Amino acid sequence: MTVLITRYPKEQNLYTGMSLSNFVQRLLDKRCVAFVGDSDSYLLLDGEKGEGHKSYPNVGQPNENGPLILKNCLSYDEVKLSALLSISSLSELLNDGNRFNNGIPEKNLTKIEREGVVMGIIGARFERPLFMEYQDVIISSDQNVAHRGYGYEESESEDTAKDDVNLKRMLEYRKLWRKFYQEKDFLYHKTPSDKQRFAFCKMSDTNAEIFDNILMKKRYTITFDTLLLEAQSRAEECNKQAYIHIVGIGLGVWKKASHQTEIFLETFSQRVRHLLPKLNNIGVLNFSWFHKTEWHDLKDKGFIESPSHPLGGILTFMNKRNPAEKLKADYENMLLIISYAWDGNALPGNEFWFGSLNGSNDPSTACSTLITELHNPHINQQWHRARRQLSTSF
Repeated sequence: MTVLITRYPKEQNLYTGMSLSNFVQRLLDKRCVAFVGDSDSYLLLDGEKGEGHKSYPNVGQPNENGPLILKNCLSYDEVKLSALLSISSLSELLNDGNRFNNGIPEKNLTKIEREGVVMGIIGARFERPLFMEYQDVIISSDQNVAHRGYGYEESESEDTAKDDVNLKRMLEYRKLWRKFYQEKDFLYHKTPSDKQRFAFCKMSDTNAEIFDNILMKKRYTITFDTLLLEAQSRAEECNKQAYIHIVGIGLGVWKKASHQTEIFLETFSQRVRHLLPKLNNIGVLNFSWFHKTEWHDLKDKGFIESPSHPLGGILTFMNKRNPAEKLKADYENMLLIISYAWDGNALPGNEFWFGSLNGSNDPSTACSTLITELHNPHINQQWHRARRQLSTSF
């Protein structure tokens, strides 16, 4: 079912006649160079820097103002979609990719893999209340109220806002994301009592924010399925098994709930099980720096059996492996797939472009691979714009 949304005039003018492929390309082309922190510090292509905390939410609206305008930047609604995309390519590897590699080439090349597929994956962003995944995963007293479009049944929303354009827009927007995730949303004061699904956020002293485990799992599902199926495809193309280096996304200082790491691992395990017959070229899943050696059926030196797999199943590791360190002899013929934590509104490297080389996994990957050029549409204009579409179900 198509969900139509009443857009602002500048959005209507931009999107009219735009194809899906051109829209996806816009999500890659119109990112900031860098976009960091809860103050929305940004760096634009023309070198303009600033803090967009107050002005970035207005991009695309009648009150937008330069330099943050829809012509040049993504709106927050677009960034939310942009965060569902990933880019991958083969890249030379310059060092082992540790957080503090600072771009120093490894002199002893026997210590590292010389090349691998590098893939940016993007986690949920909760820094800004009322925006991005906060809208779906978090239930708060400020956000989950009727005048922001929450809590309506489908039959109600049709007639509620006939004379209120702003409410109509919010109702349509919430309807779109309910359809996307196949879940209803809740008014804060009517959140069901379900401890399996809902938990209070770790930073909420007054229990004002509730974390929806199911919605977080569904958001993770999109990214995990993309990683697994892309790795499978890459390995199958070269008739190899894939060795996937898996990092946490959104599990560091910006983690919203204390149990988010467990939700990440549980969801990953569930998606592997769901896709298992399609993953016959996935040889190893290496979960790096999760500070655990086991979570349910994922464990260090574990094994996930699969009747259709040529090796009988998939090996699992949970350790502190660096992304490009040399694979052990048993796995040296595998195709290394390096995932890294990217951002939905920045070019590959993000803080790298501010000169911060070790602030997170994004710049450290930029310092150890060629992604700042290979994955950059402003530099690599021969880059294949639509490698493939991946489709799975929740």
